[in-house]
Amino acid sequence: MPINRTVIIWGDGAVGKGLAVALSSSLDVFIAGPQGSGRGKIPLESSGAYSGRTIIEKVESGDRIHCDHCIVALKAYDLESASKHVISSTNGSCICLTNGMGLEKEWGGSWEDRVEPAVLTAGFNLLDKNSVETAEGFLIVSPGGKAEELFMDSPLDVVPTDEIEVSRWSKWLTNSVINPLGALSGLRNNQLIEAGLGATADTLFIELAGVIPADLRDAAVSMARGMLDFLLSSSFNRCSMLQDILAGRRTEIDFLTGLYEKQLPDKCPAAASVTGLVRAKASLHN
Repeated sequence: MPINRTVIIWGDGAVGKGLAVALSSSLDVFIAGPQGSGRGKIPLESSGAYSGRTIIEKVESGDRIHCDHCIVALKAYDLESASKHVISSTNGSCICLTNGMGLEKEWGGSWEDRVEPAVLTAGFNLLDKNSVETAEGFLIVSPGGKAEELFMDSPLDVVPTDEIEVSRWSKWLTNSVINPLGALSGLRNNQLIEAGLGATADTLFIELAGVIPADLRDAAVSMARGMLDFLLSSSFNRCSMLQDILAGRRTEIDFLTGLYEKQLPDKCPAAASVTGLVRAKASLHN
């Protein structure tokens, strides 16, 4: 059965624009940015693993728009202020691809009955306002969910799993190691080991594994090790945290490496040092 045709993507950064191109062949795509970011038809181009061109409709967060489907590619710190607009933009599920954990609080009461989390491992790098560079990865989804249905005709590799929480924690652990190291060094993922940061990555990985709930830890750590090894060896992508710092934006450090402060305070010295350095570097660029 054909799915309904319109989708709104919340978040007009690299991920949002890359996904807009990926979905444009099968859906009518709208993309929402913050107030003042502009409206109207805009051209987008994607290169790399998911190449293509399209023209989509750009809207702003305060606009009254309603679509059949909703994808959330917002930064974690924007969820709380945007969640009401997001929820009102569709009657269906909101597919949340936002990085980090602890997002339930940011979504409020909507999390349980309206939000469908999914895990995106592909890389997206904004080359300029309308151009995105992409690197291969997966979209991990709950089987039979809206995300699986929505992306089935897209170029992304969709991987259904009955253990979406394991996947979310494994992505969190991977990002919590590789993002701050990339942000602090200015290097691409596959340059970090050669630069001598392998031991630091291992230390962060071991410390932060303790943040994961005990019943999910072994499976999440095993999955994260595979993700991290691939990124460190084969991914040319610049991590999102580095992109944020270079653009003078806030980082998601509080929802990634910095989550140790709520879960294991005083037990993660390497994570504490790295988190503090990222916060300091981000403050210099803001």
